Amino acid sequence: MNSRPLGFRFAPSILERLGEELVPNLDQAIIELIRNSYDADASECTVEIKIDLIKGGTIVISDNGSGMTYDQIRNNWLVLGGSSKESTKLTRKGRRTVGDKGLGRLAALRAGSSVEMITRHYSVKPNEAYSIIIDWSQYDNVKVVEEVALPIKESSRLEYGTTTTLKGIKRALGRSETDRLGRSIVLLTSPFQGESDFKVNLIAPDYPELEARVRNGYLDDAEYVLKAELLADGSGYAEVLDFKGDVLYSATSDEWPTKASKLPLTYNAPPASFELYSFVFNKNAFSGRGSTIAEVKAWLKVVGGVHFYHRQFRVPPYGDAGHDWLDMNLSRARSPEERPSTNTSVGRVIVDDPDGVLRQKTDRFGFIESEEFFEIRRFAKDALEWLARRRLRDAEARRDLQKITSKAAPAQARTELLNTISQALPAPEKEKAIKALDKLEQNFQRELRSTREDLVLYRSLATAGTTAAVFAHEIGKPIRSIAGSEKSIRRRVKQYCSEELVVKFESPLDLIVTASERLTRFASMQIDFLKREKRRHGAVNVNKVIRALHGLWKPILEDAKIEIELAPYKTDDAVIYGAEALVETIITNCLTNSVSAFERVGARTKDRKIKISVNVEGNTVAIEVEDNGPGINMDVQEIWLPGKTTRQEGTGFGLTIVKDSVLDLGGKYSASTVNESGAIFNFVFPLLTNPTTV
Repeated sequence: MNSRPLGFRFAPSILERLGEELVPNLDQAIIELIRNSYDADASECTVEIKIDLIKGGTIVISDNGSGMTYDQIRNNWLVLGGSSKESTKLTRKGRRTVGDKGLGRLAALRAGSSVEMITRHYSVKPNEAYSIIIDWSQYDNVKVVEEVALPIKESSRLEYGTTTTLKGIKRALGRSETDRLGRSIVLLTSPFQGESDFKVNLIAPDYPELEARVRNGYLDDAEYVLKAELLADGSGYAEVLDFKGDVLYSATSDEWPTKASKLPLTYNAPPASFELYSFVFNKNAFSGRGSTIAEVKAWLKVVGGVHFYHRQFRVPPYGDAGHDWLDMNLSRARSPEERPSTNTSVGRVIVDDPDGVLRQKTDRFGFIESEEFFEIRRFAKDALEWLARRRLRDAEARRDLQKITSKAAPAQARTELLNTISQALPAPEKEKAIKALDKLEQNFQRELRSTREDLVLYRSLATAGTTAAVFAHEIGKPIRSIAGSEKSIRRRVKQYCSEELVVKFESPLDLIVTASERLTRFASMQIDFLKREKRRHGAVNVNKVIRALHGLWKPILEDAKIEIELAPYKTDDAVIYGAEALVETIITNCLTNSVSAFERVGARTKDRKIKISVNVEGNTVAIEVEDNGPGINMDVQEIWLPGKTTRQEGTGFGLTIVKDSVLDLGGKYSASTVNESGAIFNFVFPLLTNPTTV
């Protein structure tokens, strides 16, 4: 019997488990090699992407770092899961290491069919470099990884540092992959350049847009900048600078809360910095700037949001699409005025973390959520709340001043006009002109009162809308919990109960699924209606809007046993000028009224139908919404008035909003009942005959 001690050995499949399955995205794998360059004290790292449609792509990562000796390759580079880097240890240049475990490096090396690494330590001559080649196909026909030898050979390299070449890239370098890689490299150092002694270059001749993203930045065009510091004693300080760099206002963290807070005024976290660059997208704000609104919006689409930088390196997913970790968009939905969002700003939280209290997850996707992490998050959110309150205070002061000025302006204008009339007209004509002026002013005051009443109405509706948006955002987690609980109950019932009980549980559990799905659809509908781009004026394809609404409403109408029929005119012809949101408002309120009518006592329970028709008639577009419900049970002329409703739970605002929306679009409205059974709403709008001119 062989007396040699036995130990664990690993099948080649473990390389896949610890490599590409643990770090599935190519961009994150490449970032791991860039991290290695940083830990090697490189001042510059170059990533070159080459396309070969036959042999697969090639990616070369080269740096001017300290390089490796033979022993470092053998005992560190080839050792997985046992990184020699200690989180509190400093490099020769005084950097805190950012690499960990060696598993991210394995994922990057596994990205190609083979990898070649050449390295020269800073202390040796050019001909004393070393190289190693790994051909991953050699692991296909062995039982354990130890059977494949990886000889370290002598080589040469003119400058010290390391070059890693990945050949035969297995994953397709499609648009999504390159976009993600470009974004990751952009956010690695750019757009926040100027403070780092580490630079990343990208050479990608097949992807010129990718290189441009790395080069371009528009921080200087920000309207204002928030800068906040979390100090070593746990206190904070923040200031806001305008686009010229002048301080607008500042405060310490004990001044941030509006009232006595139950939370401490200090933060139990390592020192941190938070900076946010916010943009205001209007022509006045961008006059004299070196960029356009379209350029900055496109750039923010790539880099927008607040990112987390740990020891100079960005940690995903914070700031990625769908990872608004500071709840900026939710806060904006609750109180939209003067608040930045992930679409209008870019920022970063920077933590050096000398004691290594923040620990990244094994897959490098976020931190283990410790108390220190939550305290850093609280610090940043508190600074944002203080910023919003200060900006809102300034906005209110500007409005108050405008009100005072605007009140005095009409009286002054009237005085000037009367003086002009007195000097320019003879006595008989003067009296006529003054009477005409008085009549004009009376009409103006009447219109002003009507506008003020509308303003009060729409402020109420805006409050309801933002409340609905918050509800829609917040309801997601409870719905997911309900769905998860339903699956757990169903699984346990099947496991522990008899067949008879399983059958009894099926119906109520199916009801839970149906109800939660319906609630999800309602929530997503609220968020969809509040999208900003829908409020912009331009050419609106009526049929396109109605088809989109049909997709949102169809499941809801099916639940109510209502069949909906679309009778669109030629798809591309029914175009009007206005905002998509107004057309949605008209159709949605009509559908809501129809559904409510079917719920009235005595309304039909079978063969319920709603029909939406679109027709182009001469120079107009006509929309007709018809149902076969119980009809309109009040004076047709009064249904458009605010507060008029036949439902106890109704607001009476729905058709008032429809009327105002139709008028805003330059249209006409009418309603009628057909034989006391069913309602018809008609809307006619001017046809936009040449949409390309808009």
